[in-house]
Amino acid sequence: MQDNVHPELAALVDHPAGIAMAQHIGALGAPLVDAGDLLAVTGDRLRDVARAHGASILTGHTALHARRESDGRWRTTVRDGAGQTRELLSRNIVLATGGYQCQQAVQAAKLAGGALGDLAGDRLVLSDSFLRLGGLDALCKRLTDVRSPRIAIVGGSTSALASAVLLLKADPALALGAGAITLLHRRPLRPFYPSREAALAEGFTDFSDADICPVSGFVYRLAGFRLEARELVLRMLAVGGRVPEPRLALFQLDQHGDAEARAVLDAADVVIGATGYRPRALPLLDAQGAQIVLASDAPEPGELVDRHCRLRDAAGQVVPGAYGIGLAAGFVPWGALGGEPSFRGNANGLWLWQNNVGQMIVDAVLPAEPGAIRQAVA
Repeated sequence: MQDNVHPELAALVDHPAGIAMAQHIGALGAPLVDAGDLLAVTGDRLRDVARAHGASILTGHTALHARRESDGRWRTTVRDGAGQTRELLSRNIVLATGGYQCQQAVQAAKLAGGALGDLAGDRLVLSDSFLRLGGLDALCKRLTDVRSPRIAIVGGSTSALASAVLLLKADPALALGAGAITLLHRRPLRPFYPSREAALAEGFTDFSDADICPVSGFVYRLAGFRLEARELVLRMLAVGGRVPEPRLALFQLDQHGDAEARAVLDAADVVIGATGYRPRALPLLDAQGAQIVLASDAPEPGELVDRHCRLRDAAGQVVPGAYGIGLAAGFVPWGALGGEPSFRGNANGLWLWQNNVGQMIVDAVLPAEPGAIRQAVA
């Protein structure tokens, strides 16, 4: 917010929410729970700025679908809180509709020579459900009669590590013995470092030049864990003299056979599936009214967007005038946006979306003629 060209936004530096967030400057990130207040007030200010420049902001509306007209424009049907519908005509559409954890995809995840759903049965719990308010209480209730519970977490993402952190911090504490929680993951777990020097100062050397962002100098800028997940990874790797958490065991799948992985799952009282998210895409129709199947909804799901944040259909072709951003969209920073060359996977982060990536979309959709009015649905 500091030095923002819009005084309404620059003033948030002195707002209580801005002051609270300023306490995290120089840290390795900011807890989302603390970011919520700032995001809320920022949204209010942005709404006022947009309206002052002639934009129409529709809050409390649901976008039902968008149809591509014969002239290339999009006709989006929206519904308000009273159930009334209306149509919006625009040159472009931008999907920022969030992501969801698909139960069928988690159940179908391949592991130890089988499907996770078949191996875990009714012991399978989605990490999205577990991490929501009340999820830990539900799991604790489920384990009430288990004297020494064993829990397997499948996945190596932030949600997997967050699940482990939540279990270890449970209050009242779960009766977890040594190795009670096993994290089954495919890729090595990497901590974020602000620089090569900071990593080496702690004795962390498991990186190469390909793991350093050429723009920022960050080590594992995209692949590295941050905040509590980072500290847990550092403990488990015994970096800087840290002592590993005895209640947690790491199980890298390519270092073990299928039989060993099955044994871990068989012994677990609960299996938490943290195998990733899918984008929640808006239904799109072509000029004839037929559904445009997007890449993320194809039989073999792919990335929703290309390197320019343009939507892709099931055949991998760009959908003209349609862009996407946000959780699980599949965008990977490149060029001036930075990121380590070795990174594989999805890049997610508010800073990326609200800065460089968001600017990429703005530059693509900004009308050539001055004074054009844009419409936004939230």
